[in-house]
This record gives sequence, structure tokens and C-alpha cells, in this order.
Amino acid sequence: MKKPLLIFTAILLLFSCKEQNGTKQESGLASNKDKSLMVIFAHPDDEIVISPILSKYANEGVTIHSVIVTDGSKGVTPHANIPAGDALAKVRSEEALCVTKTLGIAPPIFLNYMDGDLALKENIYTLDDKIDSLFTKYQPDVVITFGPGGQYGHPDHRIVSNIVTEVFQRKASESLQQLLYYGFPNEAVDKGLDLKTDLVKWMNDNLKTTQKRFLTYRIPFDAQNLKLGKEASSCHKSQYTPDDIDDLFAIMGQTGGLIYFRPWNGSSAIKDNIFD
Repeated sequence: MKKPLLIFTAILLLFSCKEQNGTKQESGLASNKDKSLMVIFAHPDDEIVISPILSKYANEGVTIHSVIVTDGSKGVTPHANIPAGDALAKVRSEEALCVTKTLGIAPPIFLNYMDGDLALKENIYTLDDKIDSLFTKYQPDVVITFGPGGQYGHPDHRIVSNIVTEVFQRKASESLQQLLYYGFPNEAVDKGLDLKTDLVKWMNDNLKTTQKRFLTYRIPFDAQNLKLGKEASSCHKSQYTPDDIDDLFAIMGQTGGLIYFRPWNGSSAIKDNIFD
């Protein structure tokens, strides 16, 4: 039952060895300092899967804005026992702020749509306008969201991906340069991974994966990025127990110290920096 913790420890040891050669990392720090990244997800906690690279790029001086589309008010869990509604939404907004403080990035931008209601016609139209306004106001170089599969098929994830893509293809410019979809490679999935919690077992079984050949942005992170990402993810106490967090990071450990993305319109060139 301690296998996820052992995997996490092994990853840290691997990164400690890799860090002995820091030349490329120092070069990235210099070139990325004035860049801007915007991550757009449906719920507080969706950023967990990319938390190590948020730590990485924050450390390199990148300005990072986290946009959270819904209020998370329906994310009821047995261990927290907070009823759906305003009380849960308030807790989740505080948890999201904890994440940004821990990672050292800008405070979250809350759009405050009702959790689970993004498919309503009026919400789809207004969300388009709000994403458009955010691109105009913040002028990010790169935008990250989930791909069409929505990580594990969640309707809110899929709608956010669709609308972000729609707005990006209309607004892309010399400053708004790239939209990346987070992805998990088919080849990395281990259905027999020894996970402790039913919640994360279900997530692992239902991942909407992507063939590795399409995931051409392969972003490395170091041991400190991983530790800080896990610390930030632990802010989501209403959603995950410590065992859940261990399991989530065990899944991430299957990719060998890389977070994978693909450009919204495809690419064949392998890259290790989201700003390339």
C-alpha cells in the first residue's frame, strides 16, 4: 500500500541526479523571464496535473495567471462533508488562493459559473466573451487547457476546452502565440498501478489518453518543482485526502519527469519549453 509514496521518493532521487547538469535550465530561466502563461480550467483543483511545471515556470520568472471557470460548488466529497452550494464554493475559492500562494503565481481569476452548468446556452455565449476579454487584458504568450477529452471526460472540462480553442483561433496574434492541450500518453498508462483510493483508481481507469507521438511538447521538471506542486495540490483539502494526493502523484510519476502537451493545431517537432 506504500507503493505510491515509494514511486514519489524514487522520482525525487532521479531528479536529484539530473539536477547536477543545470546549464540548459539556466538558459531557459533567462529566455522565459518576460513571458506570460495563462492556464484555463473548469474547476479549482484541475491544475494539479500540471502543478510541477507551474512551479517550474514561476521560478523562471514567468507571469502565470490561473483562470477558474466554475465555482466548484457541487464538488461534494464524503471526507469533507461540506454540502453543495455557497459554503463549498467559498472553501474551494480559498483553496485555489492557497495553491497560487504556494506556487508563487498571481491570484486566481474566478469566473464564477455554476459548477456543472456550463452546457447551458447562455453560459456558452457569455463564457466566449469572458475568455476573449481575458486574452485582450492579459495578453498571454501561451495558454494551457485540457484537450477535447477533458482529462477523464468531464463535460465542464470539455466545454472549457472547446470555447478556449474557439476564442484562441479567433484571437491568436504575435503576442498570443500558442494554445497547448494537456495530455497523458497512452504508452504511460499502467492499469495495474497500486493505488490506495477508489477515487484516483477511477480517474486512472478513465483517463482520456493521447498517443505519445501527438504530444510533442514534453516539459521536464525537477525535484523541487515536484515537491512544491504536491504541496500546492494538498491545498485542495475539500476534494482530496492525503492518500488521494499520493495516488495522483503516483500517476504523474508514470511519465518519467515530463508533463506532456500538444499544440491545438498539431506539430511534429519535439519541444521541451512551452514558449518555443
